[in-house]
Amino acid sequence: MSANIVEHLRRVEVFGGLTDEETLQIATLCRVQKMGAGQVVFDEGDDGDELIIIMEGCVRVSLITRSSQGAMTPSTINMLYGGQSFGEMVLLGGATRSATVTCVDPCVFLVIKEREFAALCDRNPRIGYKVMRNMASDLSYKLRSSNLLLRGNIRWQAGELGRRPS
Repeated sequence: MSANIVEHLRRVEVFGGLTDEETLQIATLCRVQKMGAGQVVFDEGDDGDELIIIMEGCVRVSLITRSSQGAMTPSTINMLYGGQSFGEMVLLGGATRSATVTCVDPCVFLVIKEREFAALCDRNPRIGYKVMRNMASDLSYKLRSSNLLLRGNIRWQAGELGRRPS
């Protein structure tokens, strides 16, 4: 087992509060995946069964939205960097991807299969509790970020942001 993977997992928010032994158990589930800049990790609506952790690089999270002219275009909702994760909704029972994720830079990921993670949590419920609690906090942050972006976009489209008080 690569000590590098264990060291990296210690810095990942969703694995915060785990013991060294628990982190090592998570590390045994990880496989390393490399992707180039511009490559799509997955598309919105794809089936998925993996949690992905960014070791190196940056990814863009986007949704397909309709422009004011009616064209369907990708809209960035978040940028994620080393130490952050995505695709975690599969651990919560979501089978389809809620957004498209594209590599901005060359990326190195740690990938964990949902069924392997679930089996680990069955054997060690403390790991499941800690990770789910951390994941809830992370998803809450991502939802707030997306809501702020959406709220700003709605106000801009309604002409509220460019108005000056009379």
